Amino acid sequence: MAKKVIFKLKIPRLSRKKFIKYFLLFLLLSAALVLGIIYGALLVIRENIPSVTDLEQFKPKIISAVFSDDGQLVKEFAAERRIEVPYEKIPLVLKQAIIATEDPRFFAHRGVDYRGIMRAMKEDIFRVVLGKRRLHGGSTITQQLARSLFLYSQQTIRRKLKEMFLAVEIEKRYSKEKIFELYCNQFYLGHGAWGVEAAARLYFGKSVDQLNLTEAAMIAGIFRGPSLYSPYHNPSLTLNRRNHVLNRMVEEGFITKEQAEEAKKQPLNVLPLKRKSTELGAYFFEEVRKYVEKKYGDEALYRGGLKIYTTINMDYQRYAEEALSRGLRAQDKKYGWRRDKRNLLKEKDVDLNSVWLDSWDSADLKPGEAEEAVVLEVARTEARVKIKDYEGVLTNKNIEWTRARYLDSLLNKGDVILVTIDSVDEATKRARVTLDQEPLLEGAFIVIDPATGQVKAMIGGYSFKRSQFNRATQALRQTGSAIKPIIYTAALEKGFTPASVIVDEPTEFIDKWTGQTWSPRNYDGEYHGAVTLRTGLEESRNVVTAKLLDYISPQTGVEYCRKFGITSTIYPYLSLSLGAFEVTLQELVSAYSVFPNKGVRARPYLVTRIEDKNGNILEENLPSTEEVISPQTAYMMTYLLQGVVQRGTAKAAAVLNWPLAGKTGTTNDFTDAWFIGFSPSLCAGVWVGYDSKVTIGDRQSGAVVALPIWIDFFRRVIEDKKKKFVEDLASQLPPEQMSENIEQETGQGPEMAASLIEDFEVPPNLIFVTIDRKTGLLASSVCKYPFREVFLPGTEPTRYCTLQDHLRVLDYYSEK
Repeated sequence: MAKKVIFKLKIPRLSRKKFIKYFLLFLLLSAALVLGIIYGALLVIRENIPSVTDLEQFKPKIISAVFSDDGQLVKEFAAERRIEVPYEKIPLVLKQAIIATEDPRFFAHRGVDYRGIMRAMKEDIFRVVLGKRRLHGGSTITQQLARSLFLYSQQTIRRKLKEMFLAVEIEKRYSKEKIFELYCNQFYLGHGAWGVEAAARLYFGKSVDQLNLTEAAMIAGIFRGPSLYSPYHNPSLTLNRRNHVLNRMVEEGFITKEQAEEAKKQPLNVLPLKRKSTELGAYFFEEVRKYVEKKYGDEALYRGGLKIYTTINMDYQRYAEEALSRGLRAQDKKYGWRRDKRNLLKEKDVDLNSVWLDSWDSADLKPGEAEEAVVLEVARTEARVKIKDYEGVLTNKNIEWTRARYLDSLLNKGDVILVTIDSVDEATKRARVTLDQEPLLEGAFIVIDPATGQVKAMIGGYSFKRSQFNRATQALRQTGSAIKPIIYTAALEKGFTPASVIVDEPTEFIDKWTGQTWSPRNYDGEYHGAVTLRTGLEESRNVVTAKLLDYISPQTGVEYCRKFGITSTIYPYLSLSLGAFEVTLQELVSAYSVFPNKGVRARPYLVTRIEDKNGNILEENLPSTEEVISPQTAYMMTYLLQGVVQRGTAKAAAVLNWPLAGKTGTTNDFTDAWFIGFSPSLCAGVWVGYDSKVTIGDRQSGAVVALPIWIDFFRRVIEDKKKKFVEDLASQLPPEQMSENIEQETGQGPEMAASLIEDFEVPPNLIFVTIDRKTGLLASSVCKYPFREVFLPGTEPTRYCTLQDHLRVLDYYSEK
């Protein structure tokens, strides 16, 4: 029997000395390995990592704000819609909502919340088991800020390590309050809003410090995912997210459970997304944009947080836009209905009841405004239309202008038409509307303060969306008779008086520059014989103006145009007397502002002051003025132009019963219609025409087309002045005397009120003499037209008018 051999391994026993030696070697190698791992990790973290000191130079893209003449915010320019707010302005309820949801231990940790990381890892294990791919990161507010400012959003170990490192560094350098402030101002919160202030204004129409609990909870919930939690696109999801924030606030002890449950009952209550009109002042603000961008660059304009203070008066701008829009539509209706309307059903398969048109910028309807509407159903005498979220009822009342009797001969289901809002029932969301039509005609309107040159309103066309070409500043058009006041001014300073007589008769001129004969015709084709300068201007007699320019020389006429600020190309031709050369509306209105401003022209400007985001003044513009003519000449011309309004081609404006003056203008073939006029404190001008120089229509003169728009505007301006006057007067009187004194001071008619509110100031060294308005001689008992005329002393007539003088005026006895 074989013996079993057993092998034994002999392990040598180490001495105590050798054991210590090997143990120390192991520790050394382990330490080296750990240090190598740490060094490697630091290399990974520090690779291309930014310095947190960059925060001190960090300049977020901040909204540049535009203000009106009364300091109200009216427009914003931004690459990102961001409005920075300090920590102190962020309300406690929003701070608590953000901290409860995003980082409950924000004020306890030092940038990285290790408890939060462990909690997130535990939650992520369950998410992996459930098959969910997106994991929680456990990032603190500081880490989120670091990632947003310096890193990228992709989830990797390298990015997470960098994020943690940066968070610790940020916490070493900045206070918790500063970090939280940066966090609230940095993040995108949906629909163009960056930061909590812009979000509060967008969703609730208020500043962030006015938010209540439910509003703060909704905004805090959006931080996690603005594209997902949109109250407009995903309202139910956003509501659930808001309620989750409320629950977290309860868990953290910021609010009670009862408060949360009460808040959960509230709907989101956000304002409509498209609630502001992008049209109001669009041409004005485009001019401001171009000015600032050219001078300071687009970086400053769209990202620098500039504060741009402008001259615009938003009331005047609205009055002008509404007047021009109404006037152009009224003119367009003279030519009947056009079958050029869009039809949505022909464009694509669409649910008409849920469609939303691009033009519906505001969410509400206002009586008197014109809006696009979609035809839902149409019958002979009634149609049902959709306007925004309202249902409109359109009848065949007031459709005579279309040359049709029944609506179904004009409209089809799916047509996009224009309607005027007659009345609105907000309870039922129903409206009564009248059929209207977008005009093909264009127009421009500009309003200038003559004393300063500040542009108070500017419109460059019927619609900025339709055409961004600014016809107030860019379009060169012939002025027609609107140029005549400048020629008359030159004549007054060359020795003529308002009573000087010129014979209105067919006349042939030899143009000294062209060598050609020229025979101007009067607008009405009639000739009135001997007429005064006043009559010549009031009735816009072309022959009279041509003779005046011939007397003073066309070169003098050009010189005066230049003095009045007209820089467009003008040649010394006799046709200058009838406005044959082209100028812009802004040039002409600025020229007219010389008259109410006592002979001084103030350069037009739109921007009064620009500040940087810290309030440092970058530029400040003051009126730049130049004396053009004497105060006496300016007043005499004003007095003459008042006659145009009271008796002449603009007499339709006399209904306003206010100190007003101005001049109409019409070009050959009725291609351009003008009216430029002014009160003592405001100068405004209107131009109407087509972009291509075609006729507006037979006999469609400045008095017919442009003047009604100007009257519409000034009527509202005058109403505001009267209202303010009465309010100011009432505030200075005892209540028991108020009604009696206001009636006594203002009279029953507006004429007395006008004389108290404003009037054209008469400068010294002028005299008033009663003359016969038709003959220009001193009035006698046989004169039919006594009139107090103004003269420089020594230039007044010296003899009385006789019957023989009456006979020299062809219409002296035939005029009614």
